[in-house]
Amino acid sequence: MIILLSKLHQPLKRKLYPQISLNNTDMDTDNCITLKDLAIGYKGKIILSDINFSLKKGEFAVLFGSNGSGKTTLFKTILRIIPPIQGTILYGNSQYPKFGYVPQRKYLDEIYPFTAEEVVLMGTFGSIKPFSPSPASNHILVNQCLKDVGMFELRKQLFSELSGGQKQRILIARSLVTKPDVLLLDEPITGVDIHAQRKITELISELHKKRKLTIMMVTHEVHHIPRWVNKIIHIHHYKVVLGSLEEIISLSRIDEIPN
Repeated sequence: MIILLSKLHQPLKRKLYPQISLNNTDMDTDNCITLKDLAIGYKGKIILSDINFSLKKGEFAVLFGSNGSGKTTLFKTILRIIPPIQGTILYGNSQYPKFGYVPQRKYLDEIYPFTAEEVVLMGTFGSIKPFSPSPASNHILVNQCLKDVGMFELRKQLFSELSGGQKQRILIARSLVTKPDVLLLDEPITGVDIHAQRKITELISELHKKRKLTIMMVTHEVHHIPRWVNKIIHIHHYKVVLGSLEEIISLSRIDEIPN
């Protein structure tokens, strides 16, 4: 088992844990990420256990579960922001994949007194030395990502003045400037109107196909799950299970029946 010792140049500072390794000989080479017998939580308290699933390169997966079920904690564990309590996370390449992370917008709405362009530029800060000026190439990349999400014309507008759907597009653009292999989106269409939900879903689908990204999207609303996804990972009664959209809908309806 090989442990990566080099520092990753990414916006979020990640720690290295013994349960996280790469280039494992027992792993399917088509897999981008594999979770084996994983238990996650905080300060030794387990929230979810017996987590076993893989994401193949280029796959689009949805992580579905109710609020407070552990979806965001699982994301943070995959991102190496917090350590797994038990089990192993394996990566199939000779280096950790580059992650793009789109957090829940509700945590960011009030803390960005910046323009849309400046918010996207923040995604490049992990690639430059502290206090160094941002090179021209980063500004070119920012402009391209703004065009890719349809927000170039509004790049000078304050982030706080944008609509919910527009803010979400900016946060997606911010994740794209990291040139990710894997894109993790935490509730990307929650809190926006139906028209914006459809447009953002179409944008994510387009980025998936155009950039050949591996994508995992979190949602707690079953009707937010696109019908064309490759895999649905369902957190149900503190268990992580895989199922089809029809099976997930069936389980959700059963849970709505009063005892």
